[in-house]
Amino acid sequence: MKNFINYYYNMNIPNIHQKGKNYYFKVNDDIYSFIVCYENKDLNDIYQLNNYLNQLKIKFHQIIININNEIITKINDNNYILLKLSKTEKNINLNEIININNINVPLNKLRRTNWSEMWSEKLDYFEYQISQIGKKYPLIRESFNYYLGLGELAISIVNNTEKDKLYLSLSHRRINDLYNPLNLIIDFRIRDVCEYFKFKFFENNDIIAELDSFLFNNNLTNNEKKLFIARMLFPTYYFDMYEKIINNETKEEDIKKIIVKVNEYEKIILKIYIHFKFNNNLHIDWLENINQY
Repeated sequence: MKNFINYYYNMNIPNIHQKGKNYYFKVNDDIYSFIVCYENKDLNDIYQLNNYLNQLKIKFHQIIININNEIITKINDNNYILLKLSKTEKNINLNEIININNINVPLNKLRRTNWSEMWSEKLDYFEYQISQIGKKYPLIRESFNYYLGLGELAISIVNNTEKDKLYLSLSHRRINDLYNPLNLIIDFRIRDVCEYFKFKFFENNDIIAELDSFLFNNNLTNNEKKLFIARMLFPTYYFDMYEKIINNETKEEDIKKIIVKVNEYEKIILKIYIHFKFNNNLHIDWLENINQY
């Protein structure tokens, strides 16, 4: 792989390390990653956004084009992208997420605000997949309908929320890598915050104090509150794990880490709902029923 990178990027690499299908190396004081990139129709828009952010001196990883002036380098039937890694602190924290959300960028491309459509397609596909292969995965088969129900409830809330005038911001597909430009999208500003709280909770962190602080100190509109509830309800954490299991990236037993926290997570959702209910005309039957116990 060193020879390919030397050729396509005019780089003299002393050492290179492989992790899975990806490669990492250092040139002078700069660290690079040569990563597999799956088909992405938005690559040109992402590259333009990456350049724009770098011009603003905001330190996201930088996409490096090859000697053919192309973003993608194809090697052995795999598509690779070279990233020059930012030296920005890599810890994921709420303040950094909010700072990124507040960056002023052009919002005419990379929008991902059609939540109900994307979620519906995902649920339909998973439901069909389970009908075909469910016998192979007993833990998934037993738990799937509960999380399917959460997803359908989230879609129902989104479909009954006015979204035309909501604030859009620089956001992420997933928050596991805040500085990777390939992870960037434009979405409602509460997206990343919700995914952050879900991520922290299922990594066994106590999120109560930080969640309380956010809810009390951020002036969300009534429609943003509805979407906040919907985003917290939609079980991305479960479906991400589900896909890793189906793709043989992890063992089915790992989904137990999520299933055992059902009651605890319901209390988090109920807490958010009660907070919003005092200031908003919210009524969600499923949450009202939980609140009675």
